[in-house]
Amino acid sequence: MNDTLDRWVQRVTLAAMVTLAAALLAVGVALYASDSEAHAPAANAMQGVP
Repeated sequence: MNDTLDRWVQRVTLAAMVTLAAALLAVGVALYASDSEAHAPAANAMQGVP
């Protein structure tokens, strides 16, 4: 393979890996946020109970 094609493949691979990392981060944040919201009402309800 020539150098130009090698660079192109490396750039596409890097872009794909960065995109995958961003997608995984977004999914993690979304799951963490939904988990926090699910537990928030229960925590608030327990504050009024002696």
